[in-house]
Amino acid sequence: MKLLFSACLLVLATPLLAQTPSVSDIVNRARATVGLDTALDGLVTLNMTGSLEPIDSKMPAAALLIVARKPCSQRMEIRIDDMVETHILNGENGCIIRSNLQNGTSQMRPLTAAEQARVAFSTRQFFSFYRPDFKNGERISYEGIEQRIGIRCHKLVYAYPDGLTTVRYFSVDEDKLISTITENKVESVSVGVQNIGGIRFPEKIDYFEDGRKLHSIVLRSIVVNKPLQEGIFDIPKGQKK
Repeated sequence: MKLLFSACLLVLATPLLAQTPSVSDIVNRARATVGLDTALDGLVTLNMTGSLEPIDSKMPAAALLIVARKPCSQRMEIRIDDMVETHILNGENGCIIRSNLQNGTSQMRPLTAAEQARVAFSTRQFFSFYRPDFKNGERISYEGIEQRIGIRCHKLVYAYPDGLTTVRYFSVDEDKLISTITENKVESVSVGVQNIGGIRFPEKIDYFEDGRKLHSIVLRSIVVNKPLQEGIFDIPKGQKK
């Protein structure tokens, strides 16, 4: 009798166990909503221009330039009027330059360890398309199904050994990425689609904190796999390790 009861429990439990998807399955399906593996894995350089637009209309919008090269080089320029802040990462070296275009002055300092880790992370994200960074110890865990922005989502937690953690929510029904939350609790949500080089990029990205919208990044031009300006990732002398 006990044996029969145990067998019945196993039969009832098997369908429930079968419903739990594998992490790799979720990631692969999500990547397929963005582009073919040949296009995603073939992305080497990325040049994006747009604007950073705060929710507060009293604050000025900023012109934005992001240039990235696989595996770990990035240049980001944020310009408001005559003031430009430039973040440069080239492998293990990085710096911030603040310039005044009107009077030609500038100040420069190395990236802190935390800043460099964050810029390196964002650079890898441009090219990974949801795949974990196993080389640097990143791992994924499945945290079940949750509602996010009114959509049933698979919750995946990406974590590095140093504590850098990202939560991504992928739609159960459509497989696409719905929301990303960083360890500092800032949430990003992609809006719209533009197809560039066989890859579906968002038209803009909205950012939230505690449900309150902070700002948006509007992407007006995206160029992939084109030659970049020579020396664009060069670290000024005196800032290298």
